[in-house]
Parts: sequence; C-alpha cells; structure tokens
Amino acid sequence: MPNPRGSQRPEGAYMPPVLSPATQDSPPGGKATTPPVAATLEPLSREDKEALNTRVPASTARRLKWFTKHYEYTVTNVVDVALQELFARHGVPNIDSNGEIVE
Repeated sequence: MPNPRGSQRPEGAYMPPVLSPATQDSPPGGKATTPPVAATLEPLSREDKEALNTRVPASTARRLKWFTKHYEYTVTNVVDVALQELFARHGVPNIDSNGEIVE
C-alpha cells in the first residue's frame, strides 16, 4: 500500500492502528478507520503537555525512528499511545478534570 510520500511499505510490514484524532484518520482515498479504545486520545494543547525525558536502548531508538519515518507519526504521539495502552492494560486509574487520579 503506498503511503502519502509515495514509497511502498515492505511486504508483510506491520500496519499500525490510527493513533489519535490529531493524525489523519482516513487512509488516502479511503474511509475513516476506528482506532482502538485506548488509542483514542484527545489532542492536547502545548500547555497541557509535560516534558518526559528518558533514555532507551539504541536499538529501540532506531526502531522508533524507522517507525515514525515510515508511518509519519510523531515520537510524542507514539509514546503517548504506547503509555496509554500500557496503563489501560494494567488498570491504572484515569485522571479527573482537576488532574487528580480517580481511584
């Protein structure tokens, strides 16, 4: 399947789900897809974001760079979705409108 840049995905390559409403929800020339529940993230304004500085193995960084380049997602979006899915899988409580953990 060609991507918006015109190059082909490698045969058998992983097709990621739509990551958030901030990304293009429709494939070129196609209908909108429904993202997984944990991946439906509200777009945040710059004021609502906090820096998350971390170090990862070089191999993970290279894979992340490859993924973001080939699928045209931002590192911020990929990390946010991955963390949201991890939290959902492990039952981490949500945050209320005051920014407090709801237990």
